[in-house]
Amino acid sequence: MCLPLPTTPSYNAEVLKSLETETTAMFEYLDLQFLYEVSVFAPDRRGRKREFHPPELSCGFLHCFYNSIYEPEAMAQELANDDVWRVCEFKRPPSRRTIGRFIDDLSGVVEEVFSRILQQVLVRVELGSCFRIDGTDVRAPRPDEDASWNYDSTAEETYYGYGCCVVTAAHNIPVAAAFTPAKKVDEETAMRVTRD
Repeated sequence: MCLPLPTTPSYNAEVLKSLETETTAMFEYLDLQFLYEVSVFAPDRRGRKREFHPPELSCGFLHCFYNSIYEPEAMAQELANDDVWRVCEFKRPPSRRTIGRFIDDLSGVVEEVFSRILQQVLVRVELGSCFRIDGTDVRAPRPDEDASWNYDSTAEETYYGYGCCVVTAAHNIPVAAAFTPAKKVDEETAMRVTRD
């Protein structure tokens, strides 16, 4: 869970604006302690303490994605900003290596984590009956052999990575998603993800 935003004069308007997002506000109401129950984030059996914890890393990860920052190196640079890492409850900024490990761990359990977060959201928010389907780009580092070059017609540029079909309900809350080879979502994928 993210801390309430500090109101000290040192926080400039631009950083505060970037931190005051719908997603950050939503995290204030979510209990992310369940992440410790997920196998890859469970406490170390040898009793070693974590330097960085899954809830705070999730908050930092979400902040970066909201600001279209996807590369671990760029994430580390963003989370090194004093205003950002303090709001996400880090004791100090995480390194690029820590962020990379977190992404690797999360990739194997992303559906489980997403499902648990969605369950908490459903208790608080009425989703309604109108759903939106959108394709988005998911950029990947160059060594990722499963990714490919794609064209993003909205941004009119090519990118290396994947696509993601996202279904959102009221208040732009994501309720389903599926990775695709490219940003463009075909009808079959859209129908399958919506049914799921």
